[in-house]
Amino acid sequence: MKKILLFLLISLTVKAQLSSKAEVVLVTVAPGKELHSAFGHTILWVNDPLNGIDRAYSFGTFDFKTENFYLKFLMGTLPYTISVHSMQDEFNYNAQYEKRGMIAQKLQLDSLQKNAIFQALETNLLPENREYAYKFFYDNCSTRIRDVIERNAPGKYRWIQNPSLEGKSYRDWMNKYLAPNSWVTLGMNLALGIPSNVKATASQACYLPDNLASATNLAKGLSANPVTLFDAEVSEEAGFDFTGPYVILSVLIVLVGLATYKKRFSYAADVALFSIIGLLAWFIFFLGTATNHEVMAWNPASLMLFPLNFPLVIWFAKDPLKWKKYLQIISVLCVIGLIWSGIQFAPMVLVGLPIFIRVCYLSFIKK
Repeated sequence: MKKILLFLLISLTVKAQLSSKAEVVLVTVAPGKELHSAFGHTILWVNDPLNGIDRAYSFGTFDFKTENFYLKFLMGTLPYTISVHSMQDEFNYNAQYEKRGMIAQKLQLDSLQKNAIFQALETNLLPENREYAYKFFYDNCSTRIRDVIERNAPGKYRWIQNPSLEGKSYRDWMNKYLAPNSWVTLGMNLALGIPSNVKATASQACYLPDNLASATNLAKGLSANPVTLFDAEVSEEAGFDFTGPYVILSVLIVLVGLATYKKRFSYAADVALFSIIGLLAWFIFFLGTATNHEVMAWNPASLMLFPLNFPLVIWFAKDPLKWKKYLQIISVLCVIGLIWSGIQFAPMVLVGLPIFIRVCYLSFIKK
């Protein structure tokens, strides 16, 4: 019964028309502290005081109670939905609770365009339309709202007038929001494949909410001057993290290099090193080949870390002479992977250097 009533309520709302006093407002929420909020958020607010309409639409909503949540998230099959709240609720949560900045841009649209956007959003709320396959770079909370505006107010965005949003890859834009000396940043970059290195157009760069706000502001005649709804305190920049990957991996490289030079790197140490990095390599390979995350496909980190080293290390570390050809081939692949990965994101080289040192040494053992 509740589902029937909800369906009827949404159906009636879809047919409703906005008054001449209605406003459509793009609201941009600043990045938060948690990873899932690190890139900001976009809300499209339809406000019509004459008809009592106050609806703030958000895409990219998910439910932790979804069956097999973590497995679906890992596989890229977790259903995401559109949701709607009052603007006051959005403000209370994002500004008052999470202390994230919020800006609003009132869109300069005619009545037909406002109604078209409103109807499109309400249609999207219907049960059969709510869910969609989330794609971080291509189909998220920001791109969905960009598309709603473009489809229902065509020509408002003139992308060729946005050179400041061009020239960076998807990966480059992502890394602007991440601390460089961070295990999370390193892990995310290791997981991304060649598709993330494609240069994003101005429109594609709007997968980030801040970029959509910038494009909206630069689009001639599309929006009024941005209004600050909440000005969050500027957080202090964190000092250098001595437990971050820069230090830990550099120390590991030095230790592996010294032990190799002095011929004190034991069989057990080889097995441990190649097993740990090999498991990481298999996980990266799995993400790129067995999930719906297409941006993780064709990953040069697989060349650098080479999954087959685990479990083959059990044999080639014990008798490297018998595995000489294999080790020499892996050395060449590792060099290619190191250079390729380093071009994408330089700190990734730190992960590959320890095994590169060992593979090169083992491949040149003569007796």
